[in-house]
Amino acid sequence: MNTSTASEPVKLKVYYPYYDYVRFIAASVVMFGHANFITWRPAGAIAVDVFFALSGWLIGNILLNTKKEQLPQFYFNRVIRIWIPYFISFSILLLVALLKDNITLKWLEIVMYKATFVYNIFGPDQLAEYKNLMPLDGTGNHFWSVNAEEQFYLFAPILLVLIPLLGRRILVWFLLATAALIYDIYAPIFIGVLLALILKKHDGVEKNIFFKITCGLLFIAGVSLFILNMYMDTASALFSASIVMLLKIPGNPHQIGLFLGGISYSLYLNHWLGEFIANFVVKHTFITNISIRNLISFSSAYIIASIIYIIIEKYCIKMRPLWYTPIYGKYSIIAAYGTVTLGLFIGIYLTKTIG
Repeated sequence: MNTSTASEPVKLKVYYPYYDYVRFIAASVVMFGHANFITWRPAGAIAVDVFFALSGWLIGNILLNTKKEQLPQFYFNRVIRIWIPYFISFSILLLVALLKDNITLKWLEIVMYKATFVYNIFGPDQLAEYKNLMPLDGTGNHFWSVNAEEQFYLFAPILLVLIPLLGRRILVWFLLATAALIYDIYAPIFIGVLLALILKKHDGVEKNIFFKITCGLLFIAGVSLFILNMYMDTASALFSASIVMLLKIPGNPHQIGLFLGGISYSLYLNHWLGEFIANFVVKHTFITNISIRNLISFSSAYIIASIIYIIIEKYCIKMRPLWYTPIYGKYSIIAAYGTVTLGLFIGIYLTKTIG
């Protein structure tokens, strides 16, 4: 890892090419699960946990090499990378929903939660009761995980950068990860940061044969628990963390991997559009074969994700260093914390007044 100067963005010096494939596979598993192509129900949740563990590990490493004065650029980078694709997908969903739905107060409430990155806190528990009142009957429920990661981006820098004497202690993140596992609050993302801290403080430990054996045993333990259908949350955490560590293999980027990893975020966000297109085609044609329907759905989702990545995401990533100014960095901090804070206040108020 490298420590950048105050004027430079902090990046990982070492590239791990197999993480690109992990992202793509995880996004595809979520899509297949939502389409019931994969019928094992835990598959989608496990894929999201892999995303969480990878995010915790990668962002944790970046923040461990970030100085306080570099935080504005960290937030600016997150806004460009996360917000732009997110709000593109969100806008498409809203546009389609406005054409199909009856607009109600509950509909507006759910839209507000997603717009302020707090849907994961106030939305999913309402899905069973109010699904038919949500935009497109609950389409976009998977946005909850992006909202959770956005909140992590607000929480982690406070500990790791602003109060490092406390926030960079392995014990602190071990306790946070344990509490997250007990209370089912996105444990893999905390475990990812914990792993980043351990490897930072014990440089080279990942090359130790005992470390590799331990990761392998944790992987086997996770898979075994899956097979036995026991302690699934713990199994998913073990599986996700071990995957991240076992595939921590430095190397040059693979061109196909860069592309597949690149489209994974938009694929995760927009795979519902593939389902929408497939349903439209089936409804207006004589196609009844489920395999053909799935082919239309998945192909459409991959194509849409590829278009968004090539036209928008790659351009934004390329231009991000040129767009950055300190004032934009400060605006990004205000926007990030202000948006989530607004959502929390409104959500708490509505929960107390409406129930």
